Amino acid sequence: MNQKLSFYTDRIHAFKKQTSVLQKQNRNLSFLRLFSAIGAFVFFYGFLSYSALIANAVAITLVFSLIYFVRKYNRNSKNIKRLHALIEINENEINCLQTRHSTLFYDGEEYLKPNHSYASDLDIFGQHSLFQLINRSVTKTGNNTLASWLEKPSPNQEISKRQEAVKELAKKIDWRQNIVQYGFANNLKNDDPGFVIEWGKKPSPFHGKKVLQIAVTIMPLLSLGALVYSFIGSQAPITIMILASIGIHYYNFRKVSRAHEQTSKRGEMLKTYSYIIEQFEKENWNSEKLNELKSKLGSNDRLTSKKIQQLSKLIELLDQRLNVMVQILLNLLFFYELHILFRIDKWKQNYGTEIEKWFDAISEIEAISSLANLSFNHEEWAFPKISDKHFELDVKEAGHPLIDEKARVNNDYQLNGPGTVHIVTGSNMAGKSTFLRTVGVNVVMALAGAPVCAQEMTVSNVEINTSMRIKDSIEENESSFYAELKRIQQVIEKVNRKEKTLLLLDEILRGTNSKDKHTGSRALIKQLVKHDAVAMVATHDLELSILEEELPGQVENRFFDIKIDGDQLYFDYKVQKGFCKTFNAPILMKKMGIDLEILKEA
Repeated sequence: MNQKLSFYTDRIHAFKKQTSVLQKQNRNLSFLRLFSAIGAFVFFYGFLSYSALIANAVAITLVFSLIYFVRKYNRNSKNIKRLHALIEINENEINCLQTRHSTLFYDGEEYLKPNHSYASDLDIFGQHSLFQLINRSVTKTGNNTLASWLEKPSPNQEISKRQEAVKELAKKIDWRQNIVQYGFANNLKNDDPGFVIEWGKKPSPFHGKKVLQIAVTIMPLLSLGALVYSFIGSQAPITIMILASIGIHYYNFRKVSRAHEQTSKRGEMLKTYSYIIEQFEKENWNSEKLNELKSKLGSNDRLTSKKIQQLSKLIELLDQRLNVMVQILLNLLFFYELHILFRIDKWKQNYGTEIEKWFDAISEIEAISSLANLSFNHEEWAFPKISDKHFELDVKEAGHPLIDEKARVNNDYQLNGPGTVHIVTGSNMAGKSTFLRTVGVNVVMALAGAPVCAQEMTVSNVEINTSMRIKDSIEENESSFYAELKRIQQVIEKVNRKEKTLLLLDEILRGTNSKDKHTGSRALIKQLVKHDAVAMVATHDLELSILEEELPGQVENRFFDIKIDGDQLYFDYKVQKGFCKTFNAPILMKKMGIDLEILKEA
């Protein structure tokens, strides 16, 4: 981590140095602009009495100098803004390395669904979540795609492709951060791509208007002839053409205005996104996934960025309809705006249905870039092997990615099935729940195509199902016990359907009495084994450990131990084979002020 902290610190210093140079240049340029502006007037009038030619030459030179200085100043200001954004981005990376969460990017709170099979229990979305650690997307579509990758496992082939793409993109930090700063500068996070996608799919108001298209093609020629004839003959033909043109303009005025408004807004958004597309198209990628995305953006041997540039130019031409001179000279008789709108309609016919693919490609690029940033920041993390077997889990030095590496304790662990249940026992605060989450989060990352917080990992492609944080619901008049039963019902249904799933269950049936809890837990574990399920069950119920003897090879015990020295507790957070024999509840209760000795009084 120290190496990465130094890396980002050096980048910040370099960007600040560049900023300082540009700011100094701008201070000088401010003086030169003022000198050029004032000097143009002063020297013009000063030399005018001697020579008009010299006066004009000096004034023109200073005016052109002013234009140059203004442009240079604006370019520098734009670069200063870009450098400030890059400084903020790198400061965020330092903060993320130190605190395990980013404050600059969206935390994904909207994706937190209460009934999701694992998102809430494993802290996938929201504050201090896995999404907040990983996410570096600057568009809504990028956020959506990354969230979808973390919400469900991807096919094995797709995971393999993403891993190679992540490895390639991890090396391109300048490219990645340039896209991020551009996204912030243009506030892309608030854009709704559906706004443009639907526009691309729908025909324009003038689509299929063949008669009108023929009319606006022929009438300009007739108007030109009538205009020429008006100088040598009668003015009646040009009058007729003007009246006919006014009628057509009047009839289509609202449609033209509406089409102009709709097209301008969508075109501006596409133009903004075209920069990301252009930067991606410029690169020569090696990985299969990135080349697939590049192909997705291109069609008919024409770059997507060029297609969008064509639309942007048409929109710029259409914007000229608001110019009075254009209305008088070009639009009245020659139907300038309708010609442009028909050309835009043709553009939509050719490329409108491709817009959705463009946004999909951008969103995947951003999601891969987010995973690449994670890989770059944690080069010691491994890319897992995805096993075709069911079930296989083998990790070495696995830790929780949201725990700082200085405090994190890593574990080796194996769980092979199907029909295998590990019962995990241990004292309070010994690390049972954190270990279950460690396994779960790393499996989620592995099946999204990300590196995992481990030295090595092999895992099967499974869906994770958890029952860990169960809350009651006042709105639904539902107790926590009933809520847990509903969650367990969902788990049982999946197990009965023989779905490939990994179950992570923490203190099941905690909302009832000890006897019923033990009876229900025992029955559930046997049911899971019977249906070839794979599960990790954390519990304080030591009697469940007896199931290892009843179901050898199918139920195995694992535990977290503690050491007690007087009233001091020492945790090593290392998972071991066997069951826990040391408990700390009496000591903790005594520390909290519960007098257990009172029970000995008569």
